[in-house]
Amino acid sequence: MLPTWLTEEYIQGHLRAYCQDEQLRVLQLWAKPATEKGGNYVGVMTRLYVDYEDGSGALQKKSYILKQACPADASQSKLFQEYDVYNREMDMYELVMPKMAALLREIGFTEKLTAEAVVVDRERTIMILEDLATLRYVNADRVQQLDWAHTKMTIELLARFHAAALVLNQRYPELLRNNYSSHFFSRGKKGYEEIFTGLFKAFLRYVNTQPSLKERYSEKLEHIAAHLMEYAARSVDVGDKDFQTLIHGDCWTTNVMYQYDDEGSPVTVIPIDFQFSTWTSPVVDLLYLFSTSLRAEVRAKETELVQLHYYALKKNLEKFSYQGVVPSLHEYQLQFERRRFMTVIIANLFQPIMVYAGTEEPEFLNLYQSTPAGVRFQDSMYACEKVKRIVANILPRMPRASWILSEV
Repeated sequence: MLPTWLTEEYIQGHLRAYCQDEQLRVLQLWAKPATEKGGNYVGVMTRLYVDYEDGSGALQKKSYILKQACPADASQSKLFQEYDVYNREMDMYELVMPKMAALLREIGFTEKLTAEAVVVDRERTIMILEDLATLRYVNADRVQQLDWAHTKMTIELLARFHAAALVLNQRYPELLRNNYSSHFFSRGKKGYEEIFTGLFKAFLRYVNTQPSLKERYSEKLEHIAAHLMEYAARSVDVGDKDFQTLIHGDCWTTNVMYQYDDEGSPVTVIPIDFQFSTWTSPVVDLLYLFSTSLRAEVRAKETELVQLHYYALKKNLEKFSYQGVVPSLHEYQLQFERRRFMTVIIANLFQPIMVYAGTEEPEFLNLYQSTPAGVRFQDSMYACEKVKRIVANILPRMPRASWILSEV
């Protein structure tokens, strides 16, 4: 069901402006959901189908993606309003990404950077974007996760993004001055504190069912639980000596899309969904990607991946003739290590949701609340053999991560 304001006349006016064609005439408009239930908690995604006649008289059949804020009565609505994710993403699509794309063209990168915004309607808190599926962009399998080829391509994408953002901030400092400081772990905000606390309780409940894990880690995890959000916030904190830029903020398999050649190999990649783009250290994007989206054999090459990003970032900055201090590789790796606590949070709390393939109801509240339905969903996440392996691999790193953060 389309919103009452979303009429053929509304679409026609915006398409005329976008296509620079005042003779364009919309003939038909219809829609269907663009995601399955549980596929997107931040908003409502609808695929719009538009038949129109352009100024030359040619019939065009196009599809677009309508992104709307959560309904006011949705359980997560206040949460996302608190973090102002909708205004931030509208700013990213309308103001930031087009300028970043123009900057990248200056250094010879001519591929698409992200979906173009056809409509940014701040009064209604909606956007209408290109439908990337029509350009043969698709998501990789979130359960199977990324192999080396996908990972390398994604890290190179992040290096371009981070470099362009640094130069953008030098040329247009006012553009990134507002609305890019809050993140999942922001102090003074309560929404994600409730979510992460609930997720951590579910994680600890699982650990306590495994005798070998309980003996080694339960006491440490109880200590972390009392300081969870502070430790997490420190992992995103930056000081004067830290290398800083605008990051994607939520870079995992669902928020990047790939084109493939005839043999099924990825050839291009673009980012989407910028609700949590934040000004912080670029290694935060790496830690998030590594903790959510990489196959075990790729994650094992973590040091090599950090180096890959560092040299790609440095190469792009050199092409820009960037005037600013770039850390040494050793300093960059230290910034990465100091934030390793993110892997405890993301890998153990978020990744079980991200790779979930069970049958329990994926309602938002079930992710973290201790209702009977919530406990069933949470326990089913940790029943997955893949998630059990993730936990077993991550937990041995926890004491080191906690120790580093305690020294910050």
